[in-house]
Amino acid sequence: MREKIEDDIHAWGSWVPPVDIRVGPKKMRVLVEVPGVESSSLNLRMEGNKLILEGRKMPPAVKKIIHTEREYGEFLMVINLKDDVIPGTARAFLKAGVLEVEVSRANKKIKIQVEEENE
Repeated sequence: MREKIEDDIHAWGSWVPPVDIRVGPKKMRVLVEVPGVESSSLNLRMEGNKLILEGRKMPPAVKKIIHTEREYGEFLMVINLKDDVIPGTARAFLKAGVLEVEVSRANKKIKIQVEEENE
């Protein structure tokens, strides 16, 4: 299943984890809710300004499930980050079921010095 979540996020797979994108003056943070997903089941990479996140959430190893509302399976997300991110600065942390990917932003503001010409 392919689902276009927003203009900048595309997702495929059995389930789609919820995503927050937070932009600050120096950093961009992508937070993805992945409860029950082991860090070894996550694969992250940057291709240009795209963050690509693949993962797998496995169901519990039990003989019989009477009722379940939780989603399991594989997912793939491509998140188009803005042009001002610096891909080589990406860092990722997994804590309490939330994956946080932090990427530094370039300072696009360039001050132009005005010089006086003497004739």
